[in-house]
Amino acid sequence: MEVVVYAARCAPGGEHQAAWDLLALALERERGISSLPETAEGAGGKPFFPDRPDLCFNLSHSRGGVVCALHDKAVGVDIEGLRQPPRRLGRGMGSEEFFRRWTAREASVKHRGGGIADLLREEEWDPLCRCLEGLLPGWVVTVCPSEPSVIRGVQIGDIGAGTVSAAFRWEPPAPAGDSRQCP
Repeated sequence: MEVVVYAARCAPGGEHQAAWDLLALALERERGISSLPETAEGAGGKPFFPDRPDLCFNLSHSRGGVVCALHDKAVGVDIEGLRQPPRRLGRGMGSEEFFRRWTAREASVKHRGGGIADLLREEEWDPLCRCLEGLLPGWVVTVCPSEPSVIRGVQIGDIGAGTVSAAFRWEPPAPAGDSRQCP
């Protein structure tokens, strides 16, 4: 199965609910599931569907942007709105470079089910992470699948109406010496 990543803009302050609404929309469109299955949280706080081990997902939101990723195996996703990077962490990097690295690290940690403490300890990202160029202009979106996969991106114009604004497709990278796709 391909990895599917849905992305949308929402009103600032409503990101948490918008991410869950986006997941509900993605499940309906991609799997024909009309209501969210019961959720639970793993040790690191990652939500999952205990009665549906065949459905893996991850959510992220930042400054009016939301994403969800679906796959049949563990997956992590992160989104960050482009802005000035934190001085101490950014160490002279531009905003896009910093947030490409940050989202790759966070998507890697979320893929493994880790928490914020793991993010602060780890410097590297999983080589399977992919930065999804252009999925949501003004934000950096990175997904970390469990295996090399085709990634399909769907930009939603209005979550409530379910209107698609754009669709994207990223092929898995060809094997190479260093296959890192992020930053």
